[in-house]
Amino acid sequence: MSTDSKTSITERPSHHANSSATLFRNPWEEPEETSFSNWQLPTAPGWPGLPFEWAKEFAQHSHKPVEVVKPTFGSERSDAVKATWLGHASFLVELPRASPKETTIRILYDPIFSDRAGPSQWTGPRRRLPPPCKLEDLPEFHFVVTSHNHYDHLDLPTIQSIHKLRGSNVHFIVPLGNKTWFKSSGIPSDRITELDWWQDVTLRIPDSKPSSPSSKVRFICTPAQHQSGRGVNDRRTTLWASWVVEQVIHSPNLPTRKVSVYHAGDTGYMTSTGPCPVFKEIGEKYGPFNISMLPIWRGGTLSFIARMGLRLTDHGLTSAVHATPAQALLIHQDLKSQHSLAMHFATFAGSNVEAFEPIVELTSEREKLNIGDWAEEGGFGVIDIGETAEVDV
Repeated sequence: MSTDSKTSITERPSHHANSSATLFRNPWEEPEETSFSNWQLPTAPGWPGLPFEWAKEFAQHSHKPVEVVKPTFGSERSDAVKATWLGHASFLVELPRASPKETTIRILYDPIFSDRAGPSQWTGPRRRLPPPCKLEDLPEFHFVVTSHNHYDHLDLPTIQSIHKLRGSNVHFIVPLGNKTWFKSSGIPSDRITELDWWQDVTLRIPDSKPSSPSSKVRFICTPAQHQSGRGVNDRRTTLWASWVVEQVIHSPNLPTRKVSVYHAGDTGYMTSTGPCPVFKEIGEKYGPFNISMLPIWRGGTLSFIARMGLRLTDHGLTSAVHATPAQALLIHQDLKSQHSLAMHFATFAGSNVEAFEPIVELTSEREKLNIGDWAEEGGFGVIDIGETAEVDV
């Protein structure tokens, strides 16, 4: 290898796997960590050599399963962050206003309104729980944030419908390498902002007054431990990310307030050497967060196992890229999140048991750590699909 090549590799970011920013990696994991050939499968009762067992009902658990409710999108209050769960990793977040007269800023995360998460509506995991409303029933929103290009987070029919309905009134914010896909899907280039990890952009809502500082929102692309790909030949060729959103509120006769929101997208927590250190780094740089949205399950991944009446007995097989409920609680603490909401479960689950299991685990692990429900300071919990969580700022 030449000296020039060594210099190029040294200078590129640690999560870039080549010098052209067309291949990416999780810089905290060993290369063999996610290789099937290195997994040691434990033996489960009734399934020798396989990490499965017959699923068990959770009849004795006090928490209720997730339901789909008609959304109200929260109260008329202007002094709260409001997060409405639309299913899976999709949230509509409404930021506070400096005064009731100002335009309400809303951000749509990882929207998917299709019945299946796949390249067509005949392939891919099917929804177990429907969206709580139609896309056109959402109140006006100004920004769409995408975490990565897996089908359950980036849905072509939904993105095209958003552009058809909202046109130039919506701006798309995406991780590095994803802009090309959006352009090929019909989104104008000037309505797309693409960022690498730790980069940020400050955007103003369309038609807002330049004299209104509260109409500006800062988007920060932050790391996640995951991967990307929509086919057999494009694995890790576009970046995956979590997102920090910051807003400064300047209200008459009140102190200036900073609002911070975190959406994890999809992420694991454990590396080959221990917990992923980046969440503490995000918490130190941008926390505490008024509200965070964190995945607690593998979504539709391996949902076919649940449809067979089985359950996975070894979270270690997927925890490198999908946090467990217990690990999500540690991410919550690392981030210094004041209120956290669970996501990435139930919507594409393969059975009622699989939809409920993450809630049982989250509640059990939360009690061990003496962490309250989401509405309590420092709490982490579950809301229904269509329900809105409101947090004072």
